Amino acid sequence: MGLSTGTPLGTIIAQEDLYIEGAPYIYFQDAQAGELNTPDAQGFYWGLSGTSVYPVYNLGCVQDVSLGEDVTMNMVRCDTVGDKDAIQKRNHLEVTLSITTILPLTVLYHILKASVPTQSGGMLEEMGIGSINNSRNYHVYMPKVYDEDVGDYLAITLHKAKFVDAFTIGMKQGEPWQITGIKLFAFADTTKPDAQSFATIIRADASAIA
Repeated sequence: MGLSTGTPLGTIIAQEDLYIEGAPYIYFQDAQAGELNTPDAQGFYWGLSGTSVYPVYNLGCVQDVSLGEDVTMNMVRCDTVGDKDAIQKRNHLEVTLSITTILPLTVLYHILKASVPTQSGGMLEEMGIGSINNSRNYHVYMPKVYDEDVGDYLAITLHKAKFVDAFTIGMKQGEPWQITGIKLFAFADTTKPDAQSFATIIRADASAIA
């Protein structure tokens, strides 16, 4: 029988008419802390839970957030037929963003890869910028509620991330200070199952998920 509509036969899974707008919240925590679910009942690692030793930090007023990846691809090429396949290797995930809320220094020092701030006299917070501590790694949790009425959300957890690359603090007349060039690389966490080594994505939506 012909296809009068041009659609395929059989089982079809279509994308939903659901559009997510705006940046997620961005939280991070020292990677030495255990994630909230380590793992959950289905074997997935995700979420954060702060403690006095390993608090969770929240980036304020985030803008222009993007998530991408770095992949190495090598073609499988035969002289007689040309390219037959592609071998891909995921190297890292990459989050870029800007923020306009830069205080306190106890949050800022992670982003600037600076020294741990000290507090004194009930009024001073001091930190230095010197050599970079390359041993700092973080869990990063990025949830986005897309239905406020029922609390449906999508959340991305990066298991082993690091602030990398050069930042810029813009100090323009009549505008809020802004830190641009913030970049996080998420590397493979070999303590996680291979299928989750870089990240885990969770969706909670009781009305859409059977």
